[in-house]
Amino acid sequence: MLLCCDIVEGMFMTEKQELERLQSRFISMITHELRSPMNTINGYLDLALEGLAGELNQQQREFIQRARASSEHLYALIEDLLFIARADAGQLRLNHEFVRLTEIIDHAIEELELIALDNEISIDVEIPNDFPAIDVDAERMKHVMRNLIHNALRFTQPGGSIVIAACVSATPIELATTNHTQHMKVQIRDTGHGIAPEYQNQIFERFYQIPLVHSERAGGQGLGLTVVKMIIELHGGQIFVESMPGAGSTFTFTLPI
Repeated sequence: MLLCCDIVEGMFMTEKQELERLQSRFISMITHELRSPMNTINGYLDLALEGLAGELNQQQREFIQRARASSEHLYALIEDLLFIARADAGQLRLNHEFVRLTEIIDHAIEELELIALDNEISIDVEIPNDFPAIDVDAERMKHVMRNLIHNALRFTQPGGSIVIAACVSATPIELATTNHTQHMKVQIRDTGHGIAPEYQNQIFERFYQIPLVHSERAGGQGLGLTVVKMIIELHGGQIFVESMPGAGSTFTFTLPI
């Protein structure tokens, strides 16, 4: 009887794994197909903003900038799906290079500045001028910062604020599992709705959305924080959140440097 149950369970697991493989392959194929037209759309919008199709008046420029911002958001969602599919297929690789953290943050803020302006949300960066270059996958880290800043914007009321801060410190004893003697700590603090304690462990799970959040910009696919956590952990780091309802949220991640 036990042998029979083991065989059935093994068959079930094999079918489940095959289904997950096919699902991952389908998502990867679709997202690849979507990236090409999105790149074309973004390219032509950029050319229009550069004035290659003629001089733009102020209203035309604003309309195209907003179309570009929405297109960039859609592209980011495609990237989230593609990242998940690659992770499931075991195809994730990091391309390390030395880069300045401020460049990564500035790039993320530039993509999201229209959302901040529309809602009068200030974004301040508090990083020392002598902050060292970091050895990371620059594109993946841009993905991390964009998702975290966009998440903060979604749950911050109009007129609120977001602060991005970073510092370098000695590696804590509990994290001293590598040859790295220093860690960087990056924090994204917002004045938003906050997150109840019972939801804080679940927000990094796939497709999870906090219920009953009263914000026009809430919603989403529940993948952004999942992707952030995966990228941080691929770099040997950790991420966690501190928050209380009505008191905003602070997302903190650490990386060895």
